[in-house]
Parts: sequence; structure tokens; C-alpha cells
Amino acid sequence: MTPRFERRLGTASFLALLVVGPLEAAAQSTSELAAWDGLTLSPVGELAPVARHTGDWTQGSSELALRYGRWRYDPDDAVHDNIGLTWSRGIGFARAQLSITGTYEMVECPTCSAWASGAVELQSALWDHHLGSGGHRPTRMGIGLRMSLGGAKYLGAEASTAGSAAVTLPLDIELPIGRTSALCASIVPGYGFGHIASPESAAGGFLPMIGAAISWTVTSRFGVDVGMQRVIIDGGPTQVGAAFSLKLGPVK
Repeated sequence: MTPRFERRLGTASFLALLVVGPLEAAAQSTSELAAWDGLTLSPVGELAPVARHTGDWTQGSSELALRYGRWRYDPDDAVHDNIGLTWSRGIGFARAQLSITGTYEMVECPTCSAWASGAVELQSALWDHHLGSGGHRPTRMGIGLRMSLGGAKYLGAEASTAGSAAVTLPLDIELPIGRTSALCASIVPGYGFGHIASPESAAGGFLPMIGAAISWTVTSRFGVDVGMQRVIIDGGPTQVGAAFSLKLGPVK
């Protein structure tokens, strides 16, 4: 949560519970600040993306990813640590993938409680292209379409909630290394709606987003990933993150 949003809505008691040191007022509207809070408190904004080639998902394939994200609005703000677990599965049409994420957000503030959040995402491959042949593993490029719905609940005394909906367009390239390893880079632009509500007030709005990640598939099943995520608002922070993933079903 940002104190900017709380000052705009006049909910001083909510601000005292939710955090974060004083910030300068800016020119953003109430709806933009609410959008930022709603998106950043949901997995779509609080966790960096995991780089994956969009053509990887076959029917029955599944993956678990342990994810970590960290952001701090400015030097006066408390640090927010996000730990999430994402289960993904190929569902057998249009190389589509269903993902479910649960996240626990800790606020490094003695008087602050945590947030619990979750999201459901559906991604489909729009374009999948392979370069190279002759028995060698190809370089692969892809474009996907991802739709996300998320929500969050404050675990303190205030019955405060947040929600989000977003559409993103993952763009990726995967470079083979050896027989089973690969490097994949993804850029994920998008646009989302965020909403936040306390017992005293509620607001929501729309903001653009951008994410990026690089992953190393160490073996055909295990991968490590580093990335960033930003919900774009004037003066807003860039989220940094990492992930470890394990494929559980058939792999290509």
C-alpha cells in the first residue's frame, strides 16, 4: 500500500495499519493510485514473470514454481517480500496453460500485518516459430496471450481487500545449450485493472505494466529464473524477483 492512496481517500486508520512511511504527493489520480495498489498486491503485479517458451505446454504437462519478489516504494517505505507458489498445467488446446498461484506478502514493519493473495491465469500461444534443423535443437520464438484474475486480503484487523484483472502479451526467445539445457528470455507488456477497498473507502482504475525475465533450464525438468515487474505509475518502484521451477509431467 502507498500513503499516497490513503491520503487521497482520507483513510488515516487504514494507513496506520498498512504501512509505509510518508511519501510526497504526486499528480496521479485516485483511480491510478488504487489501480497500482490493487495490481501490486495481487500476484500479477507482486511477482516477476517466469520466462517460458509459449510452445512448451502439451496436454498433461505440469510444473511447480517457487517464486520470490521484493519491492520498496522509496527509501522511507517498508520492504515488501512476496513468496509464491505457482502450479501450471497444459490443458490440451491451442497450447494453452492454466496456472494457479498463491502468495504470502510480508511487510518489514513492526506494526504491519501480512497480505495473502491468489490468482488464476490462462495463457495460449498465438505464434510459435522454430529456427534451425538438421538434427540440432532449434532456436524458438513465441508470442502468447495471458489473462489473469487475482485477489488479496489483509491479514490484520482491518477487513481490507484488493483485486486485479490483467491481459499481458508474453514475447519470448529460447536458445538451446547442449542436449537438454536452454536459456529463455521473455518480455511481458500488458494492461491491468486494480481495485482496493477498506471499510471506509474503495477505488479502482487501469494502468499499463511491463515485466521481463531470463531463465536457465538447467536440465529438461529443473530451471532457475530472475526477473522484474513494474506496474507503471510515476515514481513507482520496479519489482525484482527470482524463481525455481520443476516440471512434473512429459517434457519436450
